[in-house]
Amino acid sequence: MPYARNALDGSRVYFEDDGGQGDAAVIHGGILDSVDAERDSPLAQALKGQPDEFRLVYVDHRGVGRSHKPTAVEAYAMPLRVADAVAVLDELGVERAHFIGASYGGRLGFGIGEHAPERVLSLVMGGQQPYAIDPHGPLARLLPGAVAASRRDGSLEPFVQALETYAGTRFPDVLRARYLDNDPAAIEAASSAMLAEGAISEDLRAWRVRCLIYASVGDVDFHDQARRAADEIPNAEFISLQGLDHIGAHLRPDPVLPAVLRTLRGGGR
Repeated sequence: MPYARNALDGSRVYFEDDGGQGDAAVIHGGILDSVDAERDSPLAQALKGQPDEFRLVYVDHRGVGRSHKPTAVEAYAMPLRVADAVAVLDELGVERAHFIGASYGGRLGFGIGEHAPERVLSLVMGGQQPYAIDPHGPLARLLPGAVAASRRDGSLEPFVQALETYAGTRFPDVLRARYLDNDPAAIEAASSAMLAEGAISEDLRAWRVRCLIYASVGDVDFHDQARRAADEIPNAEFISLQGLDHIGAHLRPDPVLPAVLRTLRGGGR
């Protein structure tokens, strides 16, 4: 099994590397997305069509899939999560990579831009923002109760159902099963850390990393703050997706795919 070891706390990080001669493009999904879900995502599928350009690497967040699953909130501090991403690059012998993150993975992308910019070719961050999360947003209100209920039940069914209610749809059976195959206590700790961590960067204007940031107009929790971040980061582009909410953009980001390819091609060595 391909694992990297975090240099700060020794946690094991599961990843899969498709190999190839192109620049590494590291994919981090949402808070429930394992490597298997990342592989099936539209973003990954689009990049698979460019095998000579990109070496795709898929990573399980700590707390997800086959990575280490701590249950203490402090184990999900952003510097530790960034060190997980760096550990994967070190294990692969890769100096710099493109990082593509959606939702929870988008938040990690901002963390990588802040704490490890020297390892970055470009950043693509969808459905997230780098500021303190407003506890009054629809998703922010949903998370604590849903993940607490899941921990009490010993199943992520309450959390998955809450997300489906928010989105007004039922997830496809294969994806739903993957979501349920996670540890409720670890997911609660991860989400609690995210809601409490505050702003990721004190000065986005100092960044010199090429960025693409996208969010849906219907994503009340993140859209306006994502646009603000793109305004502050000197080399950032923002794309506003119409007619979708947070989950819709996570599952169907097709409108942004051409911009993702353009960003990666412009951020190479």
